[in-house]
Amino acid sequence: MREIWIPLFLITLFLFLHITRPFIKILRAIGGLAWLPLVAFLFTLVLFPAYGFRPEVVPLLIYAAILTVTGILKQAKDNAIFKTNRRVRTILLFPPLILLAVTAGAAFFFTPQKDTALITRGVHALRASSGENEYYIRVYTNENENRQRPLLILLPPALGSTQAIDQVSGELRDRGFTVLNYSRRGLDAPALHNSGEGKPLRYRINPVKWFRHIHALTSGTVSAAANSAGRELEEARRDDLLFLLTWIRQNPLLEGETPLFNTASRDTVFLAGYDAGGSALLLSDPGMGIRGIIAIESSLWSLYSEEILELPALPPDADWLASVLHGLEGWYLKIKPKKLTGPGEPPGLSVPLLFLASDRVHYPGSRYRAMLKSYDAARGPAILVSADGAGLLDYSDFPDKYPLVTALVRGRGKSKWNNTNAPFKTSEIITGFAASVLGPAGEARSCLDNVILPAEIMITPNEAWPPVSH
Repeated sequence: MREIWIPLFLITLFLFLHITRPFIKILRAIGGLAWLPLVAFLFTLVLFPAYGFRPEVVPLLIYAAILTVTGILKQAKDNAIFKTNRRVRTILLFPPLILLAVTAGAAFFFTPQKDTALITRGVHALRASSGENEYYIRVYTNENENRQRPLLILLPPALGSTQAIDQVSGELRDRGFTVLNYSRRGLDAPALHNSGEGKPLRYRINPVKWFRHIHALTSGTVSAAANSAGRELEEARRDDLLFLLTWIRQNPLLEGETPLFNTASRDTVFLAGYDAGGSALLLSDPGMGIRGIIAIESSLWSLYSEEILELPALPPDADWLASVLHGLEGWYLKIKPKKLTGPGEPPGLSVPLLFLASDRVHYPGSRYRAMLKSYDAARGPAILVSADGAGLLDYSDFPDKYPLVTALVRGRGKSKWNNTNAPFKTSEIITGFAASVLGPAGEARSCLDNVILPAEIMITPNEAWPPVSH
């Protein structure tokens, strides 16, 4: 994706000329340079529809907007100090140049090094609906094989959706699975549908819902308001799961009139989910035929509850002042931010479980309390896996597609997990889990690659888990 460097260079050049113009005599004579910040701002805006949402470009966009609005050129031209004090002129030049270097440097440094387009080889794009919910489903198959592979249903993260797990899905397909993921219009940010003609259709959510998603992901275990948003996400993912399980039982036709179960095993189904999706899996009855569940960075917000603030009863002989104060106290309790209690007791699942978390799971904190409690409550085999240096987003496509966002929430370890092909390594972990569950024999197991987990992987099995070797 380095082709974006060309417009980034031009934008940086425009802003550089604008900043240095008051200090360079030959540039001061060119009046048209006064419009360069506006041109740079508009040029930066065009990058988003052309290349999709690029978080590393946002600081540069904001800086270009600031330069446009403040009118630095006019202020510098009208200020006599620039004409009389060369030393002050030089000092005042540095802050805007430093800001330009920081914002432009971030845009260049955090540009994705790989192609971020969705995989099309061996991917079938389908559309389905349930009531008012519209689903855009992608099935990753191996076109060169004519056998039933283990089916992996992958529930996407709330932010990023299909685009954030596309490479992971492709890697899992290459390791022996038939993979099904999806996005839901009005819930996922964004929902993507690849109709096979031109660019995928993108359906975005409104900003209020987008910020509620972020609030839930960042504060869902400490804030009652954020927890409420997280509960809504988990409930939505439970609805998605029920629909998908019903939908696949109908053996839908893929492109070319090929039934799904020609390429996927009806009896070997694994369920995996990110954040709210993983929580929905851990809080639901998986039903018959589910061989294993993978929960990735799941906080299980539904296990928390708001504190109950009780207002003491007003004494019968209270005077008018006490009544007024009592009413004010009741009003305050209603508007006071609620704290969370819990987590409560999770359901103990007997199906094999894989809990995949950042290395922060080994440090004290509330984010993983519910996940660890669910791990301890497992009635069947369960395994907790983390990678040294892995952050909150490093088991998805985010390290390759949104490096700046990943850098902001990286792990605490020294290992550079997020710089070493995270989708590939994530597929190794999930494949190793599935292979251990299926055992050494069987047709479904023969489809999966034999993997050797990287050295930075930390594994904590429970007592029911079979031996695991690196």
